Amino acid sequence: MLNKPALHGLFIVLALSASLPALADVDGQQLYRQHCVKCHAEDGRANTMRGWLYFAQNLSKAKWQDNNSDSDILEAIQDGPGAMPDYADKLSEAEQLALVRAVRDLRKP
Repeated sequence: MLNKPALHGLFIVLALSASLPALADVDGQQLYRQHCVKCHAEDGRANTMRGWLYFAQNLSKAKWQDNNSDSDILEAIQDGPGAMPDYADKLSEAEQLALVRAVRDLRKP
């Protein structure tokens, strides 16, 4: 029997594999620049005035990346924790998954 984290991981894998053709058409980096840069900055370090004001998460930290699964990131995109807006109804599933990949690409050692 699978535990809850395993089920979330399985869901992400299935969602990603089901939407691979759609993901090819979605530019996650462009979506990140359009929706996330104003708070999280181009490099993900949240060192913008708006990021400081709203306590935006530094997405580039290896520790943060290690402690958050793809499903955690997807949930944050969908639900908008804290002052972050939610994107569940604003972005398609393929766009949300492309943003997860873009956030993963921000990891710094």
